[in-house]
Amino acid sequence: MNQQNVKPKKRSGTALNFQIPQHETKRPKEHQNPIGKVLIYVALCIWAFTTIFPFVWVLNNSFKDSSLVISDSFSPAFIERMRYDKYGDVAREQVLLDEQGRLVYDAYLMDENGQVLMDEDTDPPLPAYDKVNGRLMYDQNSPEVVLSPTWRNYVTAFTNPNVNILNGYKNSLIISGTVMLAVMLLATMIAFALSRYKFPGQGIVRNMIVAALMFPAFSTIVPVYRMVVNIGLFDRLPSVILVQTAGNLAFATTVMLGFVAALPKELEEAAFMEGCGPFQVFFRIVLPMCKPALATVAIFTFLWSYNDLFVQMILLRSKAQMPVCAILREISSIFGTDFGLMAAAVVVVVVPVLIIYIALQQNIIKGLTAGAVKG
Repeated sequence: MNQQNVKPKKRSGTALNFQIPQHETKRPKEHQNPIGKVLIYVALCIWAFTTIFPFVWVLNNSFKDSSLVISDSFSPAFIERMRYDKYGDVAREQVLLDEQGRLVYDAYLMDENGQVLMDEDTDPPLPAYDKVNGRLMYDQNSPEVVLSPTWRNYVTAFTNPNVNILNGYKNSLIISGTVMLAVMLLATMIAFALSRYKFPGQGIVRNMIVAALMFPAFSTIVPVYRMVVNIGLFDRLPSVILVQTAGNLAFATTVMLGFVAALPKELEEAAFMEGCGPFQVFFRIVLPMCKPALATVAIFTFLWSYNDLFVQMILLRSKAQMPVCAILREISSIFGTDFGLMAAAVVVVVVPVLIIYIALQQNIIKGLTAGAVKG
């Protein structure tokens, strides 16, 4: 046999031909902790209940008569029933039990303040009366007086001249809309200047923006009030717009700084090479690319401005200038016992903002996370 025609066999190295057993190639399953998941779900359910329950409570009481809100604010509005006492007055019925839990009367009467009605001659509580037949004891066949559900609270909120919620909505939209637009534009300009240009004192400006987040509005309201009075803007909408714009600018600038710094500089350099100036680069290139972050700034700024009752109460006094949140304070002072109207006004104020927040919550998440990962 010719040895030249014989091809040498390839050595089979153990490192190359070593096969890993099939059971070792499989990745181990992640350790599942069902108890931890259950605890997380329980915590989330508790948090959701504490968040949703107050709004549900207010919504329920907005359909109830004020007397029912005072006597029993936790009962559902759609099952409330009242009856008449022997004097023809409407009162709420409750079952009376003694200390041992034994039934004393079939039912007794409570007045509109939730106090037990007593008989004039005796100490025991006054039992329910049947107005038709004049019987003392509670009669399930006697006519009921349905005080709830009712739309009267909402009708009063929109028709009462002392409340004027529609005018409050107009003032709120003017203030919050102007503050939102001003903060969006100014915060993006500041972020663009700090992230693209080098100038003396740049680090000091950054530190001042971060430090501004630490000072609440309560600590600066006295000098702000004096400045507003001195320039002649007291009890005018521009005063609230200027103060809220300055108060929201630090947060908005912090959000926009991280986003603008992550934008690619090649587009801006190309625009400069084509002869564009700084303002053209900003409005034509930078500002359109900042839409996700601007959506977050717009939503938070609008909500904070809409709910900023403190500044509104200090700088606005006349009813014609009051936003919708400040009107709630007037309702509580003028209609101190009309809790049904208060509940309806709170629902009218909260529901539009709640709808906007739910509809735009995805933009909030995108804006907060945009620019966090570069590339």
